[in-house]
Amino acid sequence: METIELLAAGLPIRLTLRHSSTRRYFRRFLLETSAASRFPSDAWLALPPVDASALQQEQKRLGFDPAFAEYSLLIEAFGNPVLRFRRFLFHGVAIAWRGKAWILTGKSGVGKTTQLHHWEALFGEEYHLISGDKALIEDRDDGFWVHPSPWTGKEGEHGSGCAPIGGIVLLEQGKENSIQRLSPAEAVFPLFLQFLYRPLECESVDLVCAYEEQLLRTVPVWKLVNRGDEASAKLCHDYLLKEDRECATASGTASS
Repeated sequence: METIELLAAGLPIRLTLRHSSTRRYFRRFLLETSAASRFPSDAWLALPPVDASALQQEQKRLGFDPAFAEYSLLIEAFGNPVLRFRRFLFHGVAIAWRGKAWILTGKSGVGKTTQLHHWEALFGEEYHLISGDKALIEDRDDGFWVHPSPWTGKEGEHGSGCAPIGGIVLLEQGKENSIQRLSPAEAVFPLFLQFLYRPLECESVDLVCAYEEQLLRTVPVWKLVNRGDEASAKLCHDYLLKEDRECATASGTASS
């Protein structure tokens, strides 16, 4: 057993690992001892070691080494308790662009990483990556902020920094590229499926529902039906650019 201390989205976290080699997956988030000492004891999220039998089953299922199996199981272990710290784990690629965070989400295999690579080819100088697969979203008094999490997904896309959320794009595959704004009623179910937690506790379900309700009240959601080509990424980029400029103009008019 080994205990490590991390900092993610400003939250200090203690993990007790069964395999010391699992530590390598969290190295970007490790806290120095001097930094860890400044957090009071009640500020920490402490996770116990994953269940040994569950670890064996996960290793067998994935066909990977025990360290990667433990790393994967810790997603589930983290997803529920972090909800009580005004944060939640969300499945999606997150980028910082025009001073805001934009999340590309959808079920696995729908083309999130493909879209990211097209954005890199076409607009690489305009944005930077925050999270490659599982963003950690913080509920602040001034709105939701998007951070990287230690879990990068199968592509291993690391990110950095944080930004206030600007919008969410729900991806679907299709024969023709199109994008449209979704109403909260249209977005509620597909977005609910992208919260990463184990729905075994009533309190956790209630918290997820409360976070989503707040998201849908304050954050725009679009559906991008895409062919997985560069044209779909350009359509997404240009449409969001237009919407963001119109929003900025409206805000400026309102404030003046």
